Amino acid sequence: MIVQRLREIQNRFGLLPDKELRKLAREIGVPLHRIEEVSSFFPAFRLERTDPPEIEVRICRDMTCHLRGAAELLDTKTGLPVLAQELTEQTGQRVCVEGVSCLGRCDRPVSVWAERRPMPEGVHAWVYNGRDRQTLEQIIRALAEGRDPPRPDTDADYTPHTNTNRPYALPPAQLGADHPTLSAAGWSLDIYGRQKWPRDYRAAKRFVDFKSSMSRPLMPPPREVTGKDLDNYVQRYHPMLWELKQASLLGMGGAGAPAYQKWLDVWRELDTEKYIVCNGDESEPGTFKDRELLLRMPHLVVEGVILAGLMTGASAGYIFIRHEYHEQIHAVREEIMRAEHLGACGEDVFGTGRSFPVEVFESPGGYICGEQSALLEAMEDRRGQPRNRPPELNTNGLRDRPTVVNNVETLAWAPAIMLSGGSAYAAGGWRVKEDPKLGFGGRRLFSISGDVKFPGVYEVPVGLSFRELIEGSKYCRGLSKTGLKAVATSGPSGGLLPAKIPVDPKFDEKKRADAVAKIRERSPSDAEFVEWFFRTKMPVGSSSLNILDLPLDLNFFRHLNSALRLPAEAMLGAAIVVYAGGTDVLDQAVNLTEFYRNESCGKCVPCRIGSQKLVQIGTDLLARRNAGTPPTGKEAEGLKGDIKEITRTLQLTSICGLGYVAPLPLASVLAYFLADVERLELTPAITPPKKKE
Repeated sequence: MIVQRLREIQNRFGLLPDKELRKLAREIGVPLHRIEEVSSFFPAFRLERTDPPEIEVRICRDMTCHLRGAAELLDTKTGLPVLAQELTEQTGQRVCVEGVSCLGRCDRPVSVWAERRPMPEGVHAWVYNGRDRQTLEQIIRALAEGRDPPRPDTDADYTPHTNTNRPYALPPAQLGADHPTLSAAGWSLDIYGRQKWPRDYRAAKRFVDFKSSMSRPLMPPPREVTGKDLDNYVQRYHPMLWELKQASLLGMGGAGAPAYQKWLDVWRELDTEKYIVCNGDESEPGTFKDRELLLRMPHLVVEGVILAGLMTGASAGYIFIRHEYHEQIHAVREEIMRAEHLGACGEDVFGTGRSFPVEVFESPGGYICGEQSALLEAMEDRRGQPRNRPPELNTNGLRDRPTVVNNVETLAWAPAIMLSGGSAYAAGGWRVKEDPKLGFGGRRLFSISGDVKFPGVYEVPVGLSFRELIEGSKYCRGLSKTGLKAVATSGPSGGLLPAKIPVDPKFDEKKRADAVAKIRERSPSDAEFVEWFFRTKMPVGSSSLNILDLPLDLNFFRHLNSALRLPAEAMLGAAIVVYAGGTDVLDQAVNLTEFYRNESCGKCVPCRIGSQKLVQIGTDLLARRNAGTPPTGKEAEGLKGDIKEITRTLQLTSICGLGYVAPLPLASVLAYFLADVERLELTPAITPPKKKE
């Protein structure tokens, strides 16, 4: 109640007037200090007493926008803040230009968010993407002088690059309720578009029909049923849930937890009050795939929430969306109303008498809300700080009740899996041509940005190589500049990997066999592929591993870390940012470290202090490098040791993943790009061969 009312007030006034906060406290019957506790925590809220300026222009300072010159725009001596000061003096309107964390438009850098108080009715903010400095200056002048700014950019008008050249369909809210659409991006995820079916929620209807046909109530298995007996029980009595097991669908939010296990755990809880929460707080720099799903295919997300609710016996569903995605929030709300009209959710689901309401929860802002327990804290009108666990969310989630928390994409896959079968989804993975037994299962979306010709959102077979994703004709079609230098394979979370990852030449046949044997203990099928990969892509005696040969599979990255004992942990997430030759990777790493410092919630003291210490180390390295006095010899080794110790401390003491990954950008640069720490390396790491005349 508190968070959503604060968001409504902020959207209406552009800030939180003191009078409105006192009024809110009276209306909902809570002490004013509770309102203050929440409103003062989230960075997107603007308190009146802080005297915010009339015009605020926020420039994304993170990752791809930084790569495209955001720092120059934000320079207080030569950048747009200078113009803001001049306009403040000339017009009497206070103008502020400042940096802001990722806005989710990484495929159109630099992204800018502008507000003028009071905002015109119905206008959330003006967003501009990929504009040059001259145009941005014109926009700021118009705002300061009280004129209408140039027409803003919208996500609906922009067509991002996808698997095919086929244009996106209109958002479903703009079409008739039974209008069939072509597959918006050539994705198998979009089963309604691919089959040219009306978006009639037939997957949810199929489960309702199945349940009504049962001769006995659908009861979860007794607690003592485990192992194969549990599998047999689910397969016999809950076959649609079993399809999720057959699909081996993993969470698409980063951790990769099996979706089946989450749904099963909550189904087995006998509590009458259970919840489904869709995590659409897509705030990781470099990530924007959920932006497209929520806007273009909200019917898949809404149906995924409904399916999860019906199949686990949940009582309500929520779709948590970051506040910067105002078009997406509108599209999902429109789709929920359409689903209610069709009887797919609401008071009487498909005439069964069962209630399952679905609603949108607009995020109060902040990267930390992407952490699932912090997200639930915000939904419960508290500061968005991660919880200590156990207890786990499957037993003590939202309102201390059993809760499934899934990513947008995870839930969007559910309709296709329920209508086509889990095996069909699993068969979509990449396989070795010479030996089809070796390979992966499933498909997933990646957000690609940086120095590629066609940044965008691509659905790929799990296990596809980086080479095919970056260079393939269906995907990014190559680099936009000469030479590949580095890849951020998990947004800022995995640091920067070089084009050629160093490998210890002592990783001989015996060590390889031992590594594969350990993997086989955990996953026999994975072990067979890893053995094939070592044999074909990294022969004995190799001193490096070409990053383009790596498969896009989360578990493979985990196995690679354990096998090669990489000096900086490699990760695979939904965000992939590509850096061409000439990139100053030390500067990029400092930028990524600053992001984690800026977004730390402050709950864990080691994280709060350690992230600032990492920024200080990185900033000092940049200054010394640029002054020609970089650390060398014992000093450089000591610096590596300091970062290693900070890494160990944060990973042992942080409640959530932010502290775990915050040191990785700097650690990866010191491990793989020492030349850039000593001097700016301008030559590309890999130069393409010259074409034959």
